[in-house]
Amino acid sequence: MNLQESQKEAEEIVNKIDDKLNFKHDNENILLHLTEELGEIARQILNPKIRRCKTDTKNLGEEIADNILLISKLANNNKIDLEEAIKNKINKLKERHNLK
Repeated sequence: MNLQESQKEAEEIVNKIDDKLNFKHDNENILLHLTEELGEIARQILNPKIRRCKTDTKNLGEEIADNILLISKLANNNKIDLEEAIKNKINKLKERHNLK
């Protein structure tokens, strides 16, 4: 599955969940939800230092995926093609830092 397909599928699943829960992931709600999900990534990364237990890489992957789904929904809400935006940003970074 490419990024555009993933972005479309993310939109569909988030919309279905929103319909089921009578909720709407508008830009503000996405930002709040992303903040929560980023905290869950931080918890997994910091677990070895704080709780003296290993990072649960399976859960870390799920939390990263949650963030990507929400970012996809945010991009869709604002009519942004993530694949194009990422390619453009990579090119800008290469140019800015003289990378080939």
